[in-house]
Amino acid sequence: MTWWLHTRRVVLLTMVTIGFWAVTLVLGNSSLPLPQLGGATSANVPFILFAPLAPAIALNACYGTPAPIETTALRRVAALDGLLAVSVIAATAVVTAPIAAGWLSGVDSSTVESALRNLACYTGLALIGRAALGTHASTVLPTLLALTVSVLGYGPEQTAHWWAWPAAHPSDLLSWAGSAVLLLIGLYRTAQGDFPRRS
Repeated sequence: MTWWLHTRRVVLLTMVTIGFWAVTLVLGNSSLPLPQLGGATSANVPFILFAPLAPAIALNACYGTPAPIETTALRRVAALDGLLAVSVIAATAVVTAPIAAGWLSGVDSSTVESALRNLACYTGLALIGRAALGTHASTVLPTLLALTVSVLGYGPEQTAHWWAWPAAHPSDLLSWAGSAVLLLIGLYRTAQGDFPRRS
């Protein structure tokens, strides 16, 4: 277990996640005007569209390249890797819950709810990318989604298209359901590392 904690750089991941939340709580309502190709001429793209990329990318960076010894170890680590991803999402949910419930004032609840949803979406895509493309290219999928949504995701009156889940309002159930499905697929693909290998 100590070896796994060391190789997965849990301290670094914790620091990045705390930094993500500090920046989100301070700059979460900020936006950046960007030209649009999806129907609107320009849109104020919220900071929260990009911020959750940091912990999702850090998670996959902290996984690193699996050592050959992991394939022969008695204790399988894929379940622990999945648990690490879940713990990042759970820690984010713990921060989100009191703000969304209105117990803390001064912070927009829709911002933190979007942060949680987008983190789940990006983490799921990063885990899928890790299984499909390898560790080094794993963050291409969430980064590409964020960039695509920022340029093509907004229609007239700056409303997000149905497929642009990271830009959707937190009340959009499809964006939550889609993000949850991506996360579950990513966790399943991660857990497959513990399954018996077919010869």
